[in-house]
Amino acid sequence: MSSGGLARRHGGLTDRFAAAALYLIICLMATYGTVHGQVSPEMQLAARGVMSFNVDDKANSTASAVNDFSDSSLLIGFRQKLYSEYRSQMVMGFQFPDADSDLGQVFFHQMFLKVENRVNILKMGRSRVRSALIEFPTLRDDDALQFTDVLNPFSNGRNSEDNQFGNVLEVAHLFGQRTWLRLHGEHFTKSPPSSFASEDDFSLNAIGASFVYEVPESQRWNRALLNQAGISTNNFLPDRDDYSGADDQVLQNIIVSAVLNIRPDPVYFWDLRHQTIYNAGIEGINQLADYADMTRARSLATFTSVRYLYRRYERPTAQLSASLGYKTFPELTRKTSQWQLVLNGFYRLGANFDAGLQYQYQRYGGDLESLFGRDEHRFQFSLIYAVDEAWNSQFDDRESLLNLEHGYIP
Repeated sequence: MSSGGLARRHGGLTDRFAAAALYLIICLMATYGTVHGQVSPEMQLAARGVMSFNVDDKANSTASAVNDFSDSSLLIGFRQKLYSEYRSQMVMGFQFPDADSDLGQVFFHQMFLKVENRVNILKMGRSRVRSALIEFPTLRDDDALQFTDVLNPFSNGRNSEDNQFGNVLEVAHLFGQRTWLRLHGEHFTKSPPSSFASEDDFSLNAIGASFVYEVPESQRWNRALLNQAGISTNNFLPDRDDYSGADDQVLQNIIVSAVLNIRPDPVYFWDLRHQTIYNAGIEGINQLADYADMTRARSLATFTSVRYLYRRYERPTAQLSASLGYKTFPELTRKTSQWQLVLNGFYRLGANFDAGLQYQYQRYGGDLESLFGRDEHRFQFSLIYAVDEAWNSQFDDRESLLNLEHGYIP
């Protein structure tokens, strides 16, 4: 049998073993929660199913239709009171990656331990990296990835998950219940061949900090104009032999964001969400020959959403949103830019079960046109189901398991 066949066989066995192990854990959790309802620890189970029928029309290619269940996920968590004012948490989760990725059928995107009290948090493990400050009301979190997230310069661009998940070490402190200061070190996934680092190097390759003012969920409907404002810096640490100066040793990205409640009516609610990402780039890149150049060239990306939410009886019933993104590369020899339009609507059919329609249009110019084509249309009809349950509940829900997943109704 060829090495490729062995790899595929091993991957299939791993997927089946993971599915069987998770099924056994869920059964044990349900049994334990029923029989030992008053015994620590608290146990959590969350799941989110995202199913969509996609119709794509790309330049220089025939139209295609795909039944897509990527980004559907399952999460299991345990929380325990410690001998002090602190509590601990362990979370394990997986999701189904994009169909054209090389991550296999199951991708473990969450596996971390966290220790926290009312104002301090220490988090270690694998989780969502700090590549964005806010969520936008798109169906999936990677629908506008090139505008909403800092892009991973170690990746070859095949997997969107490379930009969103990695090994994390994070310390956070909360000031006055509304202002977060976070310091983070991360290992972004590498897709060789890379001029930045070797495949077997798992050291931290990104550091950064963020300072964010955010109104708590419990006070969000007090109708203040400012809901969130933040700034962060993400610094990649490339291991390069060809750098020409100190500036080339760090690839810096700066993110600024804001969320405004432009009509804070409890029933007919409107908000505006905006984020800008400035990539300082690496000196000497004046054309885009591949995905790596796109992540390392100087660029400015903005993304803005206007959202209408109808809340009947204080429950989300229907949502409409329009989002526009623009990105430019000012230092390239050839004028290069891209922009994207996203229109969608979601309707709640029942408890935690929604139906949605989304349309995306992307336009590329300059060097990006030679990489991706001139334009692209995508139409999506979707069904979404989410559930979040706890057994032996002991704690508040400042960060429930579903907070770890993307939400189109933020």
